[in-house]
Amino acid sequence: MAIYALMGGKVNRDNLRNQIEARLLKMTSSACPRVLFCPFAVKDEKKAYLKFEAMMKGLDCQLSVIYKDDIKSFEESLLNTDILYVGGGVSDDLISIFKEFHLDDILRKYENRNIIYAGQSAGAMLYCKVSMGDKYMYVDNNHTYNYKMVDGLGLLNISICPHYQREDLVLYNDEIKEYKVNSFGLEEDTCLIIDENSFYVLKDDLERSVYYFNPEKDYLMIPLYEGEKYENKNIRS
Repeated sequence: MAIYALMGGKVNRDNLRNQIEARLLKMTSSACPRVLFCPFAVKDEKKAYLKFEAMMKGLDCQLSVIYKDDIKSFEESLLNTDILYVGGGVSDDLISIFKEFHLDDILRKYENRNIIYAGQSAGAMLYCKVSMGDKYMYVDNNHTYNYKMVDGLGLLNISICPHYQREDLVLYNDEIKEYKVNSFGLEEDTCLIIDENSFYVLKDDLERSVYYFNPEKDYLMIPLYEGEKYENKNIRS
């Protein structure tokens, strides 16, 4: 069954950390895992791939990329990979592309394969039922406004909020109460792994956090700790 790796984004620095990605590679059954990068969430796909390629430098894997122009070969490319890694960008646009070309049906078709469905920021939101998006966000007087909840593909029966370390995203804590699903706040340089009916956390930065909001416990905000595994049967659709 597919394992999901949901990343809250990358801290904006010249040299991006890749220890989460290194651990994902070890989770595959391949000596040299095949990683397919999908940059559909941005306009400049080639620039996004070059940045991803630089981040993955030094890791033992085979990289490939699929651009929008090659979207008809998505299924074939997926069958020849160990990790699908969907990059960040504009979540609304990314999700629309997957729905328009029925790529969500392809993901579901192969969900029982031994594959990792990974995503960063918008790429992580893609797999979820609903998440907090920033397409219409703007900054005024050092505060951000107009965050909106965005419907995802619903492969996972959860909601997430990437970049959760931003102070103004505290509004997510109330927004999730409308949806009645298990919810997670993911700070940058963190990753939520969902494997079967359990979940756990990986971190590139130990000072960053992942928070869990359980609808059965009145959405009490609970920090998750790396090295601990948590059981829940309601996180998959």
